[in-house]
Parts: sequence; C-alpha cells; structure tokens
Amino acid sequence: WLKTNSQLVAMPSKYGGVSTGWPTKTELDAAHRIQQHFSAEIARLKDPSRDVVGDLRIVRFIRARHGNEQEAREWYGEFLKVRTEKPEIEEKIRPSVIGMTPEQYLQFFNERKHPGFPVCPYAGETDDGQVLMVVRTGMVDPVDFTENRGNVPLEDEELLILSMLEWTLWYIDEMSWKRHEMVYVIKLMDFNGLGGGGRKLPIFVPKMKQLLVGLLEAAQKPYCEHDALFLATNTPFLFRAVKSVIFLLLTAKQKSKFNVLGYTTDQAVCRKILEILPARIVPEALGGSRATLPGVYPLADVSSELSGWLQRRQDPGFMWRVFEKPVAVSVAAPPADKEPTTGAPSTAATDSVSQVVESSPLTPTVLEVTTAQQVLVVGDAKDLAAKGVALPADDEPSFVSLEGQESAQACSCCAMAG
Repeated sequence: WLKTNSQLVAMPSKYGGVSTGWPTKTELDAAHRIQQHFSAEIARLKDPSRDVVGDLRIVRFIRARHGNEQEAREWYGEFLKVRTEKPEIEEKIRPSVIGMTPEQYLQFFNERKHPGFPVCPYAGETDDGQVLMVVRTGMVDPVDFTENRGNVPLEDEELLILSMLEWTLWYIDEMSWKRHEMVYVIKLMDFNGLGGGGRKLPIFVPKMKQLLVGLLEAAQKPYCEHDALFLATNTPFLFRAVKSVIFLLLTAKQKSKFNVLGYTTDQAVCRKILEILPARIVPEALGGSRATLPGVYPLADVSSELSGWLQRRQDPGFMWRVFEKPVAVSVAAPPADKEPTTGAPSTAATDSVSQVVESSPLTPTVLEVTTAQQVLVVGDAKDLAAKGVALPADDEPSFVSLEGQESAQACSCCAMAG
C-alpha cells in the first residue's frame, strides 16, 4: 500500500514499490500547491512542458516521498535547480530528443553512444504498458569506455545519458496520459562477465565511478519515481562490491525495487523474468524469445566501430540537432474534474485565450475558445501550409476534435492540457 496523506492506494504486487494508479484528488491538490509554490521558477524555464511541470510529473515526486508534500516540494525544487545549473538540458538536449518516437530515439542514441556502452533505453513495452530498458552491465569495460574515446570528453556521455532520462520521462508521461494510468520503466540488467575478461570493476575506475555516482544521484531526485523494478541477473560474487556502493546512494524505496534474480541458466530464474516481462521483448540470453537487441545482444565490435563513432563525434553539429516535430492544429481540453492539468500551473480547465497564448511557442494567427472543453491553436498560416496542414479557404476557424486520451498526445506545438 502507498499512503498519500489520509488515503491508501493499492499497488499491484508485480510492481511492489510503485503504484500505477491514476493520481488521487489528494495527490493532485498537493501537486497544484507545489506548482504554485514554484510559479516564479517555472516561469523562468525555457521549456515548461507538461512532462516537466505538469501534474503527473509532480505526482512522481509526491509518490517518491510516500505522500510527504514538504519533502516532495524540496525534491522538486532541486529538480528545477538542476535545470538552471545545467542549461544544456533546455538548450541542447530537449530540442534534440523531445517528441521522438521510440524508434527515432533509439537511432539517435545508438549513433552517439560509445560502442562499448551496451545499453538499450527502449526494448519495448509490457502488456500493461511499462517500458523495458536493457543494460548489459557486466560487459562494460570501464577503462576502455573512459579512456579509449579520442578527444571526445566524458562529459558528453553524461549529457547523452541525461538525454535518455529526459526522453524517457517525456515518453512515459505521454503514455501515462494515453493509458490513463501511471507508466514506469523496468530495468533489466545482465551482470554476466562482471570483472571478467581482464575488465576492472567500474567502482575501481575513478572516472567511471564518478560518472555512475553522478547518474545515480540524478536519478534519485530530479528523475525520481520513473523506475518500477530493477531486475539484476547473472550476478557473480563480485557483484556484492558493486551493490554495496550503489546501495549507499539509494533511498529505502529505491532499494525495495531492486531484485537480484540469479543466473539465467536456471529455468526458475527465466520463469521469474517472464512472469514480469513478455518473452517477445526479453533477449534469448535472458530466457525470452527476442533474438537480437542492437548494440547489446550481440555486443558491438568496439574495435571496428570505434573509428566511425569518433568520426561522427568530431562534427560539432552532430551531437545536438533540433528535432523537427509535427505540427498540431487543435486539441480538446479534458474536463477539469477528470484529468490533471498540464503545462504551467493552473487551477481549472483552460478557458481563456491568454493562457493559450502564453503556453504556445507558435505565434497564433487564429485563436478561439468555443467552450471550456474546446481550444484552437493555429500557428503562422504559411508555415503550417508548408508542413501540410490544411487550412480553411474562407479564413474561418476550423476545429479538429480529438476524443479521449489520444488527445493528450496530439498537441506537440505547445504545453496545453490535452
């Protein structure tokens, strides 16, 4: 059970540490107070999108702190502070990845990651919509990863991993709205080979340890409550040393999500994995039916791929390129008593033109609100026409009504509700 002030919310046993339930009124009220508390900080953000300042994101902080609003507010404040201290998040990372499909982001990530970094940030989704991430942790050579990289700074790798977190939190926010339940990430980690083949343990390589500790700290607060489970497989005896360092940085709730399952040569372990994940997205090496996972199963040939990776990374314009997002014409705003709000803090469904103008990066040429449930946002007519958006010949406003949760995905041009 998850305690949220005076309410208890049941959690499915499969994901014992999190609740996939839609936010309660108690949680939403607390989220709105937190939004209001940080209204000045939010107003200074360059990208105050729904996945950053919306209700569902703030509810993750509330649930991470077991319903303690004050602690959630402190954590969310640190999250906003990080975005100020790392301007690259809003200036480089988000313009490059937010709005990408999983396939587009995987291509982006695989082209930029070090070939000796066997990670797949999106391996598919479970039948109930949870996202699977697969990491072949045991086959990372921390010395090769931190030193065999030409003049490409390790800091670039940190930013790339931050892009993974930013995209993931955006994507699960989108999917949460679509499914009308909270979506999380399950991280399946294969430790087979840890410390073998002449590879050092990551915690004994200072640069790698510093990178890992920084990322764990980032995931603990600014990117909290996006993990449902950590499934550790094929853990050798040396894993105890790694686990002891990791657990020093985790909260009690994060530790509760960590499951050490044993070796996948044991069919009982494979069955346990398949009780949680469908075989179609689990690699064959871990008991599933998926034959390949690019860059992970099989591993990339670092010696042959490194030169191409170095060549790509020498191009200063390659790393961060603005992703061209599709243009949305209109959206149907959800009822205030049924859906959380989005975008900048608000206390009711959108019912004023000024709110729409302030939250949209497009310059409206047609802007009209017919009811509290129907909002029209149209950008520059020539620009929209060039992108294939059909506009009415008589210059009268046109509306595209989108029903249900699908409308939550439709508006990629602004941060408005729906």
